[in-house]
Order: sequence, then C-alpha cells, then structure tokens
Amino acid sequence: MNRRKALINLSLITGGIFLLPSCNFSDEKVTIILNKLQITVEEEKLLREIVATIIPEGEIPGGRSLEVHNFVWVMIDDMLNDKKQKSFMNGLKMFDPVVKEQMKNSFMDLSENERLSILKDLLNGSIKEDKSANNKDLKDIRGLVRAAKYYTVWGYMQSESIMTEIMPYQLVPGTYGSCETIETNKRVNING
Repeated sequence: MNRRKALINLSLITGGIFLLPSCNFSDEKVTIILNKLQITVEEEKLLREIVATIIPEGEIPGGRSLEVHNFVWVMIDDMLNDKKQKSFMNGLKMFDPVVKEQMKNSFMDLSENERLSILKDLLNGSIKEDKSANNKDLKDIRGLVRAAKYYTVWGYMQSESIMTEIMPYQLVPGTYGSCETIETNKRVNING
C-alpha cells in the first residue's frame, strides 16, 4: 500500500516538473486561444492597434471597441494554409522594426495620422525594397497589412453591433413599396 502511494506521488511530482517550464505566470495573458497559431501578448497588441488604425473610433464604434482583431486572428488561424500563416506571422514580427526604420519610432508610439500613413505606404509599395534579406520581410509585411485590412473590414461589417444598430438586417423582407400610386376614382374605358 505504501509503495503504491509512493509511485503515485512520484508520478505527480514528475508530471509537475515537466509541466512547470511551459507554464506562464506573467500577469498579461493572450485573450484568444487559437488552434494552430501560438501568439504572444505583444503580437496581439500590435494587431489590435493595426485594426484600430484601419477602422478608428468615431461616432460609431471602431475596430478596437468591437474587438475585430479577435476575428482577424481566427480567420488567419482557420482560413490560411501553413505557408501563408507563417508569412503572416513573419510579417507581424518584422512589422515594428521596419516601422522604426522608416518612421524613427515604434508603431505604438506613432500618432493616428502617422500610423495610417505607414500602412498606406506599405500597401501601395511606397517603401522601397532593397536587394538584401529585408526584401522577403517587406513582402511578408505587405501580406500582413493586406490580410489584416481584408479580414478587419469583413469582421467589422459582420459584427453584431453593425448588423443590428448601424445597418439593421431584415431576415424576412418587409413591405413592398411600389413606385406608382393608384388613383381609385378614375375609370379606364376598355372599349376605346
């Protein structure tokens, strides 16, 4: 009996030793768990800011308050193949260093206009590619911005807030509104 208890305790301790290094005890946690992608808190914050730049807050809720970045993460995780996911994640890792090189500041520290400007420059190819290893990185970053923009707009337009408050969706068509009015007092002579 004591031997059995000792083996159980030994297996629990051994399992704990193997699990302990994989545990993250930091205060900041990623808010979304994905099937294939392993993201960090910094990557999640960066994508949230990119989404908030694409659809800023205004009179109607923007991308940040509707948490559209979570939709983007799910779409990247579910819809893209492994090669495109790897390219997206590489673009996300290289995004801030390229922004620092171009704007002399981190993307998080830029104003809204500067953020929008750098995203536009990345989309239309205004940032020149050199013949070094950064060429592939710029291609991945452009792919990141294109995918983020596409999925941000898609997720924003399909969000519950937009579909119910801004552009109410009618499940069944309502009344038919004709273009002509019918006068009931006029008689039409059929015989000529």
